[in-house]
Amino acid sequence: MNERLTPVERIRRKSDFAVLYGRGSRFRGRFFTLVFLRNGLDHARLAVVASRKVGGAVVRNRVKRRFRELFRREKGLLREPLDLIVIARPESGEAPWPELRDAYLSALATISRKRISS
Repeated sequence: MNERLTPVERIRRKSDFAVLYGRGSRFRGRFFTLVFLRNGLDHARLAVVASRKVGGAVVRNRVKRRFRELFRREKGLLREPLDLIVIARPESGEAPWPELRDAYLSALATISRKRISS
């Protein structure tokens, strides 16, 4: 399995964000909120959103890097191709890596058990 995070695996278009926010399901966790929707492609895609409530630029960029790394490493756990938006919460800025990883893996397990809307 390819563990790279390729450009086609990123959500960038405003219209894609609008569809996800409008029709996507949500999972609220301690460190983040996941907005997810089946995408009809042959691969999952990711976007990470970190507002200034999370912290300064250095903290926000670190949080985004960590979430991208989690997605990149754990793509194989997604049963079907999804579009995911990870909305970071302020607590994610100070979260230790093991706790953040456990919360992410738990969220993936929960959403894979849920019926994912199309």
